[in-house]
Order: sequence, then C-alpha cells, then structure tokens
Amino acid sequence: MTYKKKFKDIILSKLVKPDHKSVGLEIESIIYTKNDKRLPVNSQKELSAVKLLELMNNSIENNGYYSLEPGGQMEWSSRPYVDLNDLNDAIKIHKNNFTKVLSKNNLKEINYGVDPLYGPDKVDLIKQKKYELMDKYMETSGTMGKWMMRCTASIQVNFDFSSYLEMEEMAYVADTLHPVATYLFSNSPFQNGERTGQKNIRNLIWENTDNARCNNLFDHGIVSPFGLMDNYVKYVCGVPGIFQLDRNGNIQDTKQKFGERTENLYKNGCLDDYDLKAVLHQIFTNVRIKNLVEVRGADRTPDSYEIAPAAFWAGILTDEKTRKNILKILKDWTVQDRKIFNRCSRVLDRKQMAPQNKSFGEWVDIIGHIAIEGLKNRNRAEVHLFKNFFEQVKQKGPFGIQDQ
Repeated sequence: MTYKKKFKDIILSKLVKPDHKSVGLEIESIIYTKNDKRLPVNSQKELSAVKLLELMNNSIENNGYYSLEPGGQMEWSSRPYVDLNDLNDAIKIHKNNFTKVLSKNNLKEINYGVDPLYGPDKVDLIKQKKYELMDKYMETSGTMGKWMMRCTASIQVNFDFSSYLEMEEMAYVADTLHPVATYLFSNSPFQNGERTGQKNIRNLIWENTDNARCNNLFDHGIVSPFGLMDNYVKYVCGVPGIFQLDRNGNIQDTKQKFGERTENLYKNGCLDDYDLKAVLHQIFTNVRIKNLVEVRGADRTPDSYEIAPAAFWAGILTDEKTRKNILKILKDWTVQDRKIFNRCSRVLDRKQMAPQNKSFGEWVDIIGHIAIEGLKNRNRAEVHLFKNFFEQVKQKGPFGIQDQ
C-alpha cells in the first residue's frame, strides 16, 4: 500500500447500495440587520454571527446542523435523503426555524450569491486559526480570495455513489456541465451596491481565487472519466497546503505540497485518516471528491428555490440511463470544445457560441430537459422540484438578471 492508495481508500470508504444512495444539501446565507448592516462576525457588544450560530444549533431538533463560513455566512447542512421530496421538507423546516430566529433578533437573510452592498474590507473574518491562515494565503494566490471568503454564498449538493466507476462518471459529467449550472443558478445581481450586468460574478470570483485548488477538474488536466480518480489523487498531491494538523489535532501553517507531507507521514507510520480528510477539504474545485461527490457551482438561490440545484444535479447524475446518455453526447467533445464551454460560464448570455455549432442557450435548454427526464426516471414524483424553476429561467433569464 502507498500513501496514494490511502487517499483512494478514503474516497471509496462510503460506498452504498444503489437503492440507498442519498442526496445532501448545504445552503449558505449572508445575514444583515434590519437596517441593512452586515451582521458582525465576532462582536461582543451586540449579536454576532458566532452567537447566532449558537442560537441556531440550540433550536435545530435533529434537522441537520449549522456552521459558519469565514465571513460569518450561516451554513445549514441537511441530513442525507434518498427522496428529494423529503430533502425539500427538511429545507422548509430549516427555513421556518431560521426565519423565526432571525426575525426575533431583528435580522434578515440575504438570498444572493454575492453580498450586494459590502466588499471584503467591510467584513470581519471569523476568529479561527485555519481561516486566518487561509486569508493570508489568499493574499498571494489570486485576486479575489478575500471576496470568496467573506462575501459569497452558495448551495452545494452532495451525492453518494455505489462504485468507483459511478463516482468517476458523476464527477466528470458534473465538471463538464458546470457552465450550465452556473448560468441556471446565477443569482448575484449586485456588487458594492451596483448592478453586475451580465457578469456571472460569483463564478468569476472563484475563477480568480486560487488556480492551484479552484476551477474545473478540466483545468487541472482531468479531461476524461477514465482513470479520473487516479488523476484526481495525483492532482491533489501536487497542491500546496494552507494548513496541516499536528499529532494533537492542532492547526499549523504549511507551504508543503500535500503529496510531500502525506508521503512523509506514511513512511514514518503515522498517516491517519484525519490527515487525508484535512487535505481533501483544502481542495475547492467546482466538483470536489471526498467520500461523496460534492457539486459546488450554484449561487445561493432565491427563497423557495433552494431545492432546485439538488433536483437538477440529481436528474443529471443519479439516474444511470440519463448519465450514460450525457456521456454519449460528451464523448465527441474536444479539449477546445471544453475550453469554449467553460468560457461561457463567465457571462450570462445565451447567444454565446458553444460546442457542436450550438449556442450556449441551446445547450442550457438541452441539459435542462435531460435533467427533467432523469428526474422522471428516478420515479419519485420529483420533477416539479426543478421544472418550475427551469421554466422561469428559460422565460426570463437567470435570477441574477431578473433582479437588476
């Protein structure tokens, strides 16, 4: 066994039976006071994000859990569900509970992917060692890291898988279709109090955060579903660390590449699972592979549409027939086609030219309808959870455009 084999063992540690595969959701929210001030992160004199976190976790009653993002954004993580209707019910319970606590404390949720009023210079950082190290690292890794940490909010969807092959197919398809998701779920109409126009601004922020650990798997040489896990582990091992854990679990600064550190620990007989998990959690690609497949491309949606990204990706990824049909479509795409398609994610314009002599808008419609067919094939009465959202975006454009 090698240290790279240990990474693969972690990734494959939670295989589930096909009829037990579940979907989980993480919903991030920026919080304002009722007079449109950003909720302080660490304040001791007034209600802070840290205190709000305590209030939420005291009121949750076995419906997932809450945590904080670096700039005090509140994140609710659902439990995993086989049926998307059950997941949607859990979202409604969360929303009802969250709204009550916010209202009681004169706060409100800002359902956008980027803070509409405040830049990173106006937002504190949560007092945690790993975020302090990350903030320092982001000063030199790109131009928008501080924006990413303090001023963005998204919805991430997590999927179980049943086999090595299924995981590779799911990750490849999700990575290739990332531009479609960033268009459909774009919801960042303002930045610094000004309209963002056709800029897909949260996607652009991530694209300019850190070339070593962000962007598409494609950007890191992972261009095929075949051998994807081997190539993913190889890629991860070449990424520089932001932090590492000592033998007592304390966070330390590091610039060492992940592969170098894990190989040294392995040779010394002290490579633990928590070392490997700490590494995998420092990769921020649009599709992230842990012991599940995490898809990260959606902005925080408008209220009542939180389930839509999960439904879209469930239709695309979890029905084998649908996934195989998409792979047949994608098999003729060249490297140049992928580059063209990825560039389409930067601008909210259906007229952009895309692969196979089709416009980007045509591909958005094709993939959206395939997602609906995939939901039908799941046979759980889930189609409405995406279709209603999709039809509105088709008619009026993404909410990031509608709200300007």
